[in-house]
Amino acid sequence: MKHDALFMMGMGGPDSIEAIEPFLYNLFCDRDIIDFHVGSFLQKFIAGKIAKKRAKKLAPEYMKMGFGGASPQIIIHRKIFKKLESAYFEKTGRKLTVIEANCYYHPFFEEAVNELYKTSYDNVIFMTVYPQYSMTTVEACFNRLEKIYRIQSCNNYKNVVISTWFENEKYCQAIAGRIKDAAAKLGRQVNECHVLYSAHSVPLSYVEKGDPYPSQIDKHTSILNQMAGVKSFKIAYQSKVGPVKWMQPTMQDTLESYKTQNIDNIIIVPISFISDHIETLIEIDEQLIPILKNSGKNIVRIESLNDNDDFIDALSDIINLYK
Repeated sequence: MKHDALFMMGMGGPDSIEAIEPFLYNLFCDRDIIDFHVGSFLQKFIAGKIAKKRAKKLAPEYMKMGFGGASPQIIIHRKIFKKLESAYFEKTGRKLTVIEANCYYHPFFEEAVNELYKTSYDNVIFMTVYPQYSMTTVEACFNRLEKIYRIQSCNNYKNVVISTWFENEKYCQAIAGRIKDAAAKLGRQVNECHVLYSAHSVPLSYVEKGDPYPSQIDKHTSILNQMAGVKSFKIAYQSKVGPVKWMQPTMQDTLESYKTQNIDNIIIVPISFISDHIETLIEIDEQLIPILKNSGKNIVRIESLNDNDDFIDALSDIINLYK
């Protein structure tokens, strides 16, 4: 039987309460993602201070999400990978092994590459959990991979690189369907609602360097607007951390501004997240949505894709198209 591997890369997340601080430390030490412009030694010192402070603050919120203190993202991603292996076999008749590689917590890239070497594959598909390309995510993952494993130097199997996949029709249909479902919850048609797309912010310095992320977010929203029949929309950014400047406008500022505007029946669409995690379950649901709910506005977030069958089918379609 033909046997393929999907080398799936991402930032990762803590798998326990104790893992929050080391995960954050590894994240803030990475100058390819967040550069404090103070030199390597001082960056590590600042990273340690921030990680310790934020870990203490975040621990109760991780416990609140109901995954035993682990990041929901990690748990859900692994469910996605397991279901994807089965869906891929049903679609292609080929066995698939998903190998998880994370930047900031186990399994690290080195562990994942060692796992990759254990088995001979017909094809290896290199991909990230991020639909849109950003220097801070997709490029960072491939740069990390390149340091320990040269993709083009191995001739034992065919290598396939998928750097972006937000335009996949099935993936977009899955999100568009959830926008329509959210409108129904509000008792409205989609064209009667205002869609607020929430994208994970990136430091402004990367945008100034030519990061394609903002333009791909724009293109993605355009596709979704057409599919779902959206007439009124805006894009805002969330989850900035650290002392550097990040993309604007922020979700908080945008929602605050809606209090005095004639905007209602609002649907929040997390456009750069594929699963529930702290940014959706805590930041959006518990911190951002109440800004408008408490002022009498109707507002709802779309259901996350998580390990639902339509999303699994979309992922299977994405990797099979490039095989």
